[in-house]
Amino acid sequence: MKTYQSKTLTIGKPQEEIYGFLSDFRNFGKLMPSEISNWQADETSCSFTITNMADLNMTFGDCTPNDKIVMKSHGKNPFSYDLNVHIADKGDSADVHIVFNADLNPMLAMMVSNPLKNFINTLVEKLKETLE
Repeated sequence: MKTYQSKTLTIGKPQEEIYGFLSDFRNFGKLMPSEISNWQADETSCSFTITNMADLNMTFGDCTPNDKIVMKSHGKNPFSYDLNVHIADKGDSADVHIVFNADLNPMLAMMVSNPLKNFINTLVEKLKETLE
């Protein structure tokens, strides 16, 4: 299993508000980088294409209210993965970072490492921009 971690950003909103926003996949459309196409979502699942990489499908896993959003691969995907958003309470703000775990063979890991790192960093940056 290969693990990628985004940078940690402080978002000027309470932990509960950030968790509430991220608890609905329809809100993730606002966070997607330009390399994402074919975005489709309902409240509990989504699918999209990362240009020149893969089609991905996700659903929510076992989330911890206000602390952690767990998303996992669902349906047809080129590899098994999970994406976890960690939200650390700081009163009127929260520190947020994303961890992406993927079951990748070494060759695929070399090819997708940079796009995946860019993807999760963009998600956390756009989350900050969208909520502040």
